[in-house]
Amino acid sequence: MNSIKLTVKRLYKLSGERMVNAQATAHVYVGEKRVVTEEITGMTESPVSKFLHHTEAQGQPVRVEWECDGIADMAVVEVQVCPCCQHNELE
Repeated sequence: MNSIKLTVKRLYKLSGERMVNAQATAHVYVGEKRVVTEEITGMTESPVSKFLHHTEAQGQPVRVEWECDGIADMAVVEVQVCPCCQHNELE
């Protein structure tokens, strides 16, 4: 099983002059195949990461696309060793 680190760099919407919780849907792709869809709710201006797993071939390009009712910025990167489950891709 391969792992991807999804990082939500910021997520919020504006209500007047205040930042409030927002909702986003992240679609994570390996190559051209969508491997996971994540629903994200909350508010952050500091990066928050989550590790996702998939069974597609390792070494393909990874990307994230999202829909959001506010302001969002996200990134993905393939990881070799998942820190949450210690699964090592090289073994």
